[in-house]
Amino acid sequence: MGLDGVELVLAIEEAFQIHIADEEAGSVSTVGDLHSLVLSKLDARDAKCCLTSAAFYRTRRAIIGTLGMERREIRPSTPREAILPRSNRRKNWHRIQASMKLKVPDLRHPGGIQLSLLTAGVVLAMVTGFCGGAGYKWTPWLFVLGIIAGGFAIKFSPSLAVAFPNGNVTVGDLVSDVLAANYPRLASEIGISNKKDVWEALCRLIIMQTGVAPDKITPEARIVADLGID
Repeated sequence: MGLDGVELVLAIEEAFQIHIADEEAGSVSTVGDLHSLVLSKLDARDAKCCLTSAAFYRTRRAIIGTLGMERREIRPSTPREAILPRSNRRKNWHRIQASMKLKVPDLRHPGGIQLSLLTAGVVLAMVTGFCGGAGYKWTPWLFVLGIIAGGFAIKFSPSLAVAFPNGNVTVGDLVSDVLAANYPRLASEIGISNKKDVWEALCRLIIMQTGVAPDKITPEARIVADLGID
């Protein structure tokens, strides 16, 4: 695997609290192979206990308690926009997280804001450089410096991060993210998990780490050739 694959393996190790040896990672070809490898590290089987349902009920309780919504309004298919409008999204996102006492993926900067901050960084670097006497030969270096400055602007402007994480559209997506980010804790609190829980958590980790479209993730999908995770 390349760097993207290495980052994915590290995220999986952290999420499931397991260790994957380099030789094991190198033998993985498909998402199904990866799923089997994770299962081999866990005590997961076809049990009646469903961590996904438990994560949904916990998430729903937090939303009801935090936002005062009715239970019937919150279903797995409920659009996230319906319960977290953009105006108060960041504040309510953190309130829900605090109520659940579980890790929830961070909100992201919208693409347009990221582009604007990067562009502003480049423009500022170019103007400062040329006004300071830098010649045109310094243009590539000023451009790189501007991208770095824009990256810092993104990092240090969390108040502008109001977009949902990758692939996050419904309440069900949030539940999958909660399960993926808190798998060991939920498995410990509730009991043994099953293969389906592990599969759903693994899929969400792939989506969050790489941005791959959910419909492309199947057991037969090749990690490099089909998903482009190099």
